[in-house]
Amino acid sequence: MKNLILLIGALLIALNTLIGLMVTDYATLNFLLADLSIALSAGIIYFVAKSKMADGFKIGLTVLFFFTGIARCLCAALAPKALADNTLFIVAVAILFFEIICLSASFLLPKQINK
Repeated sequence: MKNLILLIGALLIALNTLIGLMVTDYATLNFLLADLSIALSAGIIYFVAKSKMADGFKIGLTVLFFFTGIARCLCAALAPKALADNTLFIVAVAILFFEIICLSASFLLPKQINK
């Protein structure tokens, strides 16, 4: 199952790259940011699956990171072509920081409860 996450991520990156190369309206920056977003999502979900956290955290975080990954990828794909004054890019980065905070809290919270 864990290796399937990486395989699906790699296939989605390949599909997005092919679409980015074939569709002229899909800016290079956008499909590269979307590729990065897909890679980050697959990596984070793989990390959660491999970690030794409680099963409840694993299931909840996997579902959360799946949907936030889709939102982050859509923000990256639909963002304007320039990074200057790019609201959707800022939203994508904010979603990434939210994911990092959730992941950090899932590791720190059980340690605080057990004290």
